[in-house]
Amino acid sequence: MPTPKGIPTTRTPNICADFSGNMGDPVDWQGAPVGCIISKNGTNTFPFTPYQTVNGKPQITMPPMNQVKIASGLTANTTYSYNVSCCTPGSATHTVKVDG
Repeated sequence: MPTPKGIPTTRTPNICADFSGNMGDPVDWQGAPVGCIISKNGTNTFPFTPYQTVNGKPQITMPPMNQVKIASGLTANTTYSYNVSCCTPGSATHTVKVDG
């Protein structure tokens, strides 16, 4: 469910589920095993911040060292994909829809 712009709402999706939220919303993934990696999907824009850069690509290793948020500067009403290493099968692709 979208929330009013400017009021961050913590999103608590399962690590292997698609979800939606607003730019700047904190993300607290549920069910993420230690060492699970969230990474950029191909050439798609990576939709979270902060992240580490590994081999030139952004990624987040669970548990994150800092609070993860949906990045600013994304396009509203757009769905962004990312990879999750601990989902079946292997590295599953999931999405976050950035509400407008």
